[in-house]
Amino acid sequence: MGKVVFEDPVHHISGKISKKFRTIYNLRKASQNKFTSVHGERLSQPSAAELEQRNKFKRARQAAEARAMDLTQVTQDQAAYKAARQAGDKHTTFRGWLFAQEYAKL
Repeated sequence: MGKVVFEDPVHHISGKISKKFRTIYNLRKASQNKFTSVHGERLSQPSAAELEQRNKFKRARQAAEARAMDLTQVTQDQAAYKAARQAGDKHTTFRGWLFAQEYAKL
């Protein structure tokens, strides 16, 4: 049986065409795989664990933003971030590092 290759009407497209469309067209450049995914409104209510995760993320983000705006602690945090980066920390941005610190506290 022969291999069937479906070609899109355009050579290459990635991402959404418009906000009103639910279909997203994708192309993986490494393997040249073309595929679509359909995104839309969620049909079920979020579970209690999902709501708790969202609230935890929100609290960590708010705490990180407040910590970034606190001028008395920013210099100490920046020094700690630079030391962590030299020690091999994976966070590439200061705000990302602050968020990780606050998230770990929760």
